[in-house]
Order: sequence, then structure tokens, then C-alpha cells
Amino acid sequence: AFALPAGAQDAPKRGGTLVVGSTQVPRHLNGGVQSGVATAVPSTQIFASPLRFDDKWNAQPYLAESWKLADDGKSLTLNLRKNAVFHDGKPVTSADVAFSIMAIKANHPFQTMLAPVEKVDTPDPHTAIIRMSVPHPAIVLAMSPALCPILPKHIYGDGQDLKTHPRNSTDVVGSGPFRVTEFKPSQRIVLERFDKFFLPNRPYLDKVILSITPDAASLALGLERGDIQMLPFVTLPTDLKRMAADKNLVLTAKGYEGIGPLNWLAFNTAKKPLDDVNVRKAIA
Repeated sequence: AFALPAGAQDAPKRGGTLVVGSTQVPRHLNGGVQSGVATAVPSTQIFASPLRFDDKWNAQPYLAESWKLADDGKSLTLNLRKNAVFHDGKPVTSADVAFSIMAIKANHPFQTMLAPVEKVDTPDPHTAIIRMSVPHPAIVLAMSPALCPILPKHIYGDGQDLKTHPRNSTDVVGSGPFRVTEFKPSQRIVLERFDKFFLPNRPYLDKVILSITPDAASLALGLERGDIQMLPFVTLPTDLKRMAADKNLVLTAKGYEGIGPLNWLAFNTAKKPLDDVNVRKAIA
């Protein structure tokens, strides 16, 4: 669950600053070469992706205003918007999409995600055709914000290693609803509205600030004081119980439809009876 002020249930109004608490410290802001919440939360606001998804996992237009998976499942055609620009004013084209998809395939830790992709054709500046060696229905989901940020080729296509590229952290340029104005990895990330964002009248907010601290208890107190307006990934039952009793806060599970429970047992195989593979198999 995550907690937010009770007033946040009202209809959205343009303007204002949202302060989000987080214990996650990002190494950089490029979700194309890094998985995990720490990078994904800011990356999905800085970079736009070909598609978005609703809470039922139905694909929705984003940078691609329309798309088609071929009948044989071996190609996905993306028809891009003509009004999308990067934060530096340069247009988003099929060349950027092709570059990004092949860069993600080469560098992202989720190697099976784009494994069948062989190339991306760009018959014109607003059409990208992803060609695959075998049918790969997951390609549509792979076009989502956390997995497929479209990077500016004119910045990242300079031959440097994308995993350590200086523009992952400094003067970061995307085409998403917010642009980076401050990045202090262990303290805060400040994102301000991009006025030339391609979706009409979006985003609503003027600014989003990610307030980072490793102490979850401090964040919970900050939420209760009003210093923080949103606190994702609250999981401790004691925190949830206390926040549920606070009339100024709302607890909700919305936004977590795609996150299933993940549990595991870690065995100390040097100790009996866990040193016996048959015992471990029995537990499994």
C-alpha cells in the first residue's frame, strides 16, 4: 500500500508540488539500462515510452498513437506522434525509437525481454517496425514506461557505454512529462513540468520532488507531519495500522495491480538438516 493525503481523492487540479518519500537511492536516472524501483520511478516521468498500460494491462497510446502486432507475431509496427519533442526541443523520431530498443536489448538486465528482436526498421520518421526472429507476444508489454524509455539518439548515440554514460545523471534529456532540474542521489530528485509535453494539458503538477532517506521510520513521520504527500511501498503492519487511523491520510493499493507477492526462503546449507538436498527438495 501507499499513503497519501485525504484531499488527493478529489478531482485533479493543475499546479502544485508533490513530495514523494523513498528509501531507494538511484545510481542514475536511465531506466533503459537499469531495472528496479529506484531508477524506474524518476525514469518513467523523465522519459516517455511507446505505450502505456491501464490497470487491466490494456495497452494505451503514448509516444505511439497507434500500433499493430503482425498476424504472425514477428513484427510490431509503431506509428509515432508527430508533436513529441525531447526536453531540448529536438523532435522524437523513429530513429530514436530504433536506437533505444536496440540499446535496451544490449544493456538492460532483463535479457529475455527483447531477445527475439533482430532489428528495427524506420521507413519514415514516424514509423518504427520491430522485427523479431520468432513470435513474441511480450513485445507489446515491453513497450511500457519502466521497460522502454525512448532515449535521444543525438545524445546517447555518441559511442560511449550506455551503462556509464554521463548523461544518465547529468543534464538528463527525455520526452516525458517532467524534466530534471536537480539530482542528488542520496538526497532528492527534483522534476519540473515540461511545458511542451505532447499530451494536451498534462502533466497537472508543476513539480515532483523525490525525497530520499534510508530511514523508513523518518519517512513515515514526515508523511504524518505533512512534509511528504505520498509514501509508496509501505509494508510494515504497524505503520499501516497507524496510518489507517490517521484521518488526514488515505491508504490505497491502487497502482500495484502489476506487482505480485514475491516470497523466498534462503537456506544455510552448512547447517543440518538443510545440508541435505532431499530436505531442501521436500521444502520446495
